[in-house]
Amino acid sequence: MIVCGMAASETMAREDAVCKGHTLEEFKEIDEVRGLINSLVNIYNDQIASEASFERFTYVVDQYQEQPHLIDPHLEGLMNQLMILIRDNASPPQLINQACKYLYIVTKTRGYKVIVRQFPHEVADVEPVLALLAKQDPFDFEAWETRYMLILWLSMVAMIPFAMSRLDSNITTETGEKKKTVMDRIIDVGKLYLIVNDKSRDASAYCCLDFSLVPM
Repeated sequence: MIVCGMAASETMAREDAVCKGHTLEEFKEIDEVRGLINSLVNIYNDQIASEASFERFTYVVDQYQEQPHLIDPHLEGLMNQLMILIRDNASPPQLINQACKYLYIVTKTRGYKVIVRQFPHEVADVEPVLALLAKQDPFDFEAWETRYMLILWLSMVAMIPFAMSRLDSNITTETGEKKKTVMDRIIDVGKLYLIVNDKSRDASAYCCLDFSLVPM
C-alpha cells in the first residue's frame, strides 16, 4: 500500500509539473506579433508570404486560449496597429481583409465582448465603418472575417450616446432625392447580415441588440 501511495504521489507530482510547464506568465511573443502586423503592408498581395505570416500569427495567439488575459496589457496597441490599416482610405481591399483576419484571431482568443470595447467609437467613425460595410459582398466566403469585424465595430459605434439623426443634415441629394438616414443604413446592415450563413450573422445580432437601445 505504501508503494502504491508513493507511486501515486510521484504520478501526481509529474502531472503537476507538466501543468505548471504549460502555464504562461506573459505574452512573450508580443514583439514578433507586432512585427507580423507591420509586415502586412509589404506582403498582403503575396499569397505564399501572407499565408505563412498568418499561420504563424494564428499559432502564436492561439497559445493563449487558456490564458487570454495575458494579452490585455498589449491589446490596445495591437488593436491600434490593425485599425490604422483598416481605417486608412489608401488601404486596398486585400490589405483590409488581411488586417481583419488577424483581428479576428485576436478576437477569437480574447472574446468579442472584450475586443468590441477597444474599437474606435467617436461620432466621426460612423460614416467610415458604414462606407466599408457598403463595399462588402455578403456572400464572399473568403472575406467573412472582414464583415464580422466591421459589424462588431459598427455595434460599438451604434452605442455612442449621440442622436444619429444629427448626422443627417444633408438628407437630400442635389437632384432632390431623399437619401437613407444613418439609422436606416445601420438597420439595413443588421437585416442583411442576419440572414447570411457565417459568423457575421452573430455580429449582426449583437449589433441590432445594442442599436435598439440607442437614442435616435
